[in-house]
Amino acid sequence: MKKHRLCIAAALFCAFAAGCQKAPDAVEGNGIRHAQGELERQVQDIAEGETPGPGQGADGVQKGTADGAGAQSASRYEGVIGTGGSKISINAEIPGLPDDLYIITLQPDEGLDRENLLTFLDSGGGNIEDTSEELLRELEENDRENSTIDENGERFLYSRFGDHSASRLGDGTKSASFTCHTGAYYVDHALKEKCLGIFNGDYQETSIPADQMGEGSFSADQAVELLRDKIRAAGAEEFCVRKVYFCEGSDYSFYRLEFVPSCDGIAVDIGANSYALGQVWPNGYADVSVEGVAEVTLTDFCGRPAEKEPVAAITFEQAVSILEQYLDQGMIESDGSITYHRVALHYYPVPDPAPAMDEIEYKSELVLIPMWHIWMPLDEYVDGGYGPKAGPSHICVNAVTGELIQTD
Repeated sequence: MKKHRLCIAAALFCAFAAGCQKAPDAVEGNGIRHAQGELERQVQDIAEGETPGPGQGADGVQKGTADGAGAQSASRYEGVIGTGGSKISINAEIPGLPDDLYIITLQPDEGLDRENLLTFLDSGGGNIEDTSEELLRELEENDRENSTIDENGERFLYSRFGDHSASRLGDGTKSASFTCHTGAYYVDHALKEKCLGIFNGDYQETSIPADQMGEGSFSADQAVELLRDKIRAAGAEEFCVRKVYFCEGSDYSFYRLEFVPSCDGIAVDIGANSYALGQVWPNGYADVSVEGVAEVTLTDFCGRPAEKEPVAAITFEQAVSILEQYLDQGMIESDGSITYHRVALHYYPVPDPAPAMDEIEYKSELVLIPMWHIWMPLDEYVDGGYGPKAGPSHICVNAVTGELIQTD
């Protein structure tokens, strides 16, 4: 049981699905899909500013699609990209490009020390026990077990961002830990028991949309602020909330939050429903009630920027022209039945293109690149009954070079 309990976050990394299928005329480099030959030249020309007009390919020839070409306004894009059997439909708000974008290199945060861990614990009194050595042994044993072939011939391999450090403090009522100088965990045992208690009876779980975050006597916005105050001691100054659920029982309620780190207001996201070995996905989960934070987990979350290289990003109009080339060359297979309602500019954690195949990987740095992310949420994709020919649920394009990062 210890193996599965300790590895619940890591298991997310090693429940690997098929991931990206290699398409014709594609190779992998630095974890990013590259176009080859003439297509690579066309993409480069568009990314450097030689952008075809609406409805035209990179060669400047009018496509004449019967569906009509899309047109991007200042804040919205509606249209069909591509022709024939390969096309995608987008109807989404388009974010503007910020003044500054970077390729960011993150390193572990050496500032996650005992003093900050004491602040993170926020003990109300009592004897504080240091169980760091025990935690370190548990993590080492966990890695050893997961990298060893089991009786079913399987390994549970995953990648982590950070080093092999670990520290943990507790006072009998609360516990807090830092791991790898990039991760953190906190639990208030009594408050957590109250939250878990609602699942023993009738309860309901409701997804809270962004426009309702401020509603209620104890709102989701207030829960986010309690979380923000809590994780500041872990060096997590900035984050973006991805999902919020209101969990309500007969006599208690709380919010369950899913979130990711952000850099200058831009969320860090892998843009996929599945993971490949070598991929690191910084993320966080928390349960928050009106009484405070019951539990929070930060995984690969707390890196600090060691280098920021300014870059110029392609516009979404350029990304549309590039996507048309990929569709025409069969690098994206889609029959046009999906309408993508989400477009965002995210920072993408570049995966290791050649991860170790027989051991747990610890990355000493994590590189983030800007990407255009076009997607349909997984629940909408599944509810829609879409199959492989309909198209991927996520399409991600390097927002600097125009290269296709992934489809999933």
